[in-house]
Amino acid sequence: MRDFSILGRMAEDIPDPLPEFFSDLNLDPLIAEMGNGFEPYDLREYYYRLPKEKEDILYRQEVLRGLDPEMEERVTDFYRAVKKSQTYEQYAEDTEDGESSAHWHLLAAHLYYTALDELMAYLETKGQMVDGWDGFYRMCSEQTARGDYKESHDLALALYRKISEIRYTIRIEEDHILILPRVEDDDYVGELCQKYSHIIETPDKLYNILPGSQHSTDLEKRILRYIKKKKPGLFQEMTGFQEKYPKIISDPMLKFHREITFYLSFLKFRHQMERHDYEFCYPKFMDNDFRVEGGYDLALALKNVQDGKKTVANDYYFKEKERFFVVTGPNQGGKTTFGRAAGQLVYFSLLGLPVPAKKAVIPYFQGLMTHFSVEESTESGRGKLKEELVRLSQMLEGRKKHSFVIINELFTSAATYDALQMGREIMRYFLDDDCYGIYVTHIDKLAEENGRIVSMTASIQGQKVRTYKVERNKAEGKGYAESIVEQYGLTYDDIIRRLSNA
Repeated sequence: MRDFSILGRMAEDIPDPLPEFFSDLNLDPLIAEMGNGFEPYDLREYYYRLPKEKEDILYRQEVLRGLDPEMEERVTDFYRAVKKSQTYEQYAEDTEDGESSAHWHLLAAHLYYTALDELMAYLETKGQMVDGWDGFYRMCSEQTARGDYKESHDLALALYRKISEIRYTIRIEEDHILILPRVEDDDYVGELCQKYSHIIETPDKLYNILPGSQHSTDLEKRILRYIKKKKPGLFQEMTGFQEKYPKIISDPMLKFHREITFYLSFLKFRHQMERHDYEFCYPKFMDNDFRVEGGYDLALALKNVQDGKKTVANDYYFKEKERFFVVTGPNQGGKTTFGRAAGQLVYFSLLGLPVPAKKAVIPYFQGLMTHFSVEESTESGRGKLKEELVRLSQMLEGRKKHSFVIINELFTSAATYDALQMGREIMRYFLDDDCYGIYVTHIDKLAEENGRIVSMTASIQGQKVRTYKVERNKAEGKGYAESIVEQYGLTYDDIIRRLSNA
């Protein structure tokens, strides 16, 4: 069977260590939220291994575009059916009773074959499909055309029909329970499901006429013995089916089932965020063109959704030879959030996923690099400046041309003049490699424009109110510390009042 991946080509291995941008951009809580509900799969692998080339990114975009609402529903149904089939197989492995094991194995096979039949029938109505879904359809066609698959498929469905025709009656008389042939036409289970629909969440479990697992009750075991006595040939057929076809789901299909969770988990997360009016778009890749409308920090948006708050979005662009934003402005004004939002946008674009923005046109970047200020480590024995330089040297050694770079509050422990000179050298270094980037800093002189550097500032209403909007403006050289001083009760009057009460 041909090798097929719905994710396209990816990096062979997970980077070790992981790039700093995963922690700098707050990606870990996003990845964890997207994988929630898709256990036992660990989806981090697919977020750590980026597609190899631009064409692989576009391949993923087309696969996702092909998942219109109806297609998404059908593929999700198939995913759930396969997952449930795997659960039944686990029951088959766990039970010590051979006939019960054979029964669970048959249920797993019937569920899988039926789900695949339904999905294939639906795909046949779709007509021409994009490469990814066409490749999946051809993979399924190759599998279902095999002689052993057809034989296993037909036998499983036939055996399941025989089981479905079995009926028996349970009669309770004082302290005795009698298991008898079916003598009544009424559907007691059906009546229960209808009468107690608000309680019975999974009616299909009540129709399991061959109960039995490692946790079976005495009654269930007696029912099983009764049916085995009445239908010995059927149990032999089920056991024979399990022995002849021990593996139902092929390795290529298991690979698809694992990989499709990458798309389904993202779509589930996207729908969740869209219900709170957060927009996503497919980025368009264009050389020397960078325009973003309504970009926002997705990790912050997720937190704000949980806290009942709104997230501010920003518009930004580079034109002609512009390559670096130098972002200045007041503390807690949204500078770091702006840098994170842009970094997340580039990261999701490199994954082939929709990005957190209303519109986005960006170049195809060869890589993503970040350097955010961190607390000084007491274990390393180095000062903060040395730690920053060590990390920066690693970043420069691993750099790729035409990457996107985010530098946040670098050299804060150095003298202003030294920080200015080092900051200029760092930007020149990346500019010479045709990188785009963002430099968040408290040093206004770094924002001096020269055709390649653009000054951006976090805006303020009046002297105190942060808007969290970052716009193209000249650096103003103001600290805007008054509001923070007031917030923490550190004004002159506050201090005097404390001293007088001491």
